[in-house]
Amino acid sequence: MDSPEKMTHEGIQQVAVLGAGTMGSGIAFSFARNGLSVSLYDIDDSAVSKARTDIRNMAETLESESEISEEEVNQISSRIKYYTSLPETVRECDFVTEAVVEDIEIKQKVFKKITKQAPDEAILATNTSGLSITEIADSVENPSRVVGTHWFNPPHIVPLVEVIHGDQTHESIATTVHTFLDKINKTPVMVKEDIPGFIGNRIQMAMMYEAFSLLEQGVADPAEIDRAVKAGFGFRLPSMGIFEKADQSGLDVHHDVESYLMSDLDRGTDPNPVVSRLVENGDYGLKSGQGVYDWENTTSQEVREERDKELLAIRNVYKNMLD
Repeated sequence: MDSPEKMTHEGIQQVAVLGAGTMGSGIAFSFARNGLSVSLYDIDDSAVSKARTDIRNMAETLESESEISEEEVNQISSRIKYYTSLPETVRECDFVTEAVVEDIEIKQKVFKKITKQAPDEAILATNTSGLSITEIADSVENPSRVVGTHWFNPPHIVPLVEVIHGDQTHESIATTVHTFLDKINKTPVMVKEDIPGFIGNRIQMAMMYEAFSLLEQGVADPAEIDRAVKAGFGFRLPSMGIFEKADQSGLDVHHDVESYLMSDLDRGTDPNPVVSRLVENGDYGLKSGQGVYDWENTTSQEVREERDKELLAIRNVYKNMLD
């Protein structure tokens, strides 16, 4: 193997994940569950230690829901090795996924190091919610081997991974990564243009902005707005998506609704005032104990375990629709 463009999905056996936080741990778990050898790196010893615990908790939650066996729990754990040395992490890998903090300068610094320490034929991926793949790749000697892979939280359960072309990403590399993700039981979606937020977050943020505007106007309480989403269009989206839903309802009907509704929707371009006020008060949500909801009487672990169980049930319905 002498160039990353010749890498095939079958050739990806040893993977490295850089960043042992929530996303990195979940991504590492996903790879290990599908039989791959994983090197998980973080510069911080405490982050590595926490990742060990988090990954074990992920496995035990899946076991409790009969998703995996006790033997598989042990197999997954045995496939992941933990490092605080970057050269040791990446020196023999076929595929690197960077999952450090969402800061483009930090990501660029990490990629400058990877390009010197990982094999020349390794494919390099960045996990980002919407930063420019092209700008991140500018720090790499061969930017054609850099591709975006946007995983969604929790990454070991949510099927979607967006595969994003940077301006110089080689077509064969994007295709190889798309096929590779499909083979490890994810739902990859090819994003042809490197635009902020890609697909998922652009649509999600548009929805959330309007939801916060409804809250600010006093149209309904937060729980009622969430209930409307869960029981209404959110209930239908896994089956139909956006365009199938529009076609089934009738584009003439959709056009009529757009005609009278669009001018009344919030078209703000700054963060929503409700969000700004909460952040200024230090009310960040679950992590601080207070956000839109009061989280004081629960723990993050309890919330995540319950969330994961509910999402696993939804994912199983989704998988059955694909079969």
